[in-house]
Amino acid sequence: MLYREFVLALALGSLSGCAGAADPPKPPPPPDVVPRLEETNPPVLCIGCDEPFDMSTHKKVLDKLASNPYEAELRRALYRQDILHQFESKAHFDNCDFDSAMDYIRSLLDEAGSYVGKAEKAKADGNSQQVEILAASAFFSIGQALHAVQDFYAHSNYVELQAPKARRVADIEVIAPWRPKGRERIKELQEQGLYSGFVFWGVPQKCPSGTPSHGDLAKDSSTTKRGAVRFPHLQNTSHYQVAVFLAREASLALMADSFKRWPLLRELNGQHVALEVLVDRRGIDVKQ
Repeated sequence: MLYREFVLALALGSLSGCAGAADPPKPPPPPDVVPRLEETNPPVLCIGCDEPFDMSTHKKVLDKLASNPYEAELRRALYRQDILHQFESKAHFDNCDFDSAMDYIRSLLDEAGSYVGKAEKAKADGNSQQVEILAASAFFSIGQALHAVQDFYAHSNYVELQAPKARRVADIEVIAPWRPKGRERIKELQEQGLYSGFVFWGVPQKCPSGTPSHGDLAKDSSTTKRGAVRFPHLQNTSHYQVAVFLAREASLALMADSFKRWPLLRELNGQHVALEVLVDRRGIDVKQ
């Protein structure tokens, strides 16, 4: 276990130990398993590409990514967020904690930048092994940010606010919470009724009384209460499908910004990434 993961595990343990006898039980942590890339067959994103590629090319790229250590760290971060930060509202855009969530994303990207800076120095010194280790850490931090960005669409009522006004799913604005304009837009939307689901085992809790629960609002899968609801005017597209589309577009934008900001990461990884969208294994159907 990495040192920072050990520290975080201790923090989570102390947090869960503070619950009073009257508190409802918190869900157990999900299994510490990242499924093989071939099992989940996630979408492949080509960063900076103008044209989509066909299915045969998709399979070749996916096979190549299966042995890519940077791809592995990116996906590991997506899955481990539900373990490392299971009870933290900011890591999942829960409990109306929008400001902290946006700050958290920015801090993760700053962390990635710090790793890249050290990797660039190691490259100049000819230490290729250190370059790989530091770059992998940068990809892990970016993966954590990706998880939070995707959760904005799954855990808030943004889809509910915007989809009824759109003629096509592609017309819905994709918000980038890591960019200044994205932060401003989220603040504007809060004044217009934007909120995220109440999670009784998440901290802090900043939603007003009566806010729908996470279980009632979450769109992490096609089978959740809200995820299964469809928009008749959008060709019967479900809330889940809209959330997936927006989360995928936001993920592509974040990876494009990251590769533009840190060319070394694109140089080491290549222009393709494959990542799951809307990973949440924290027990969203638990009664709240």
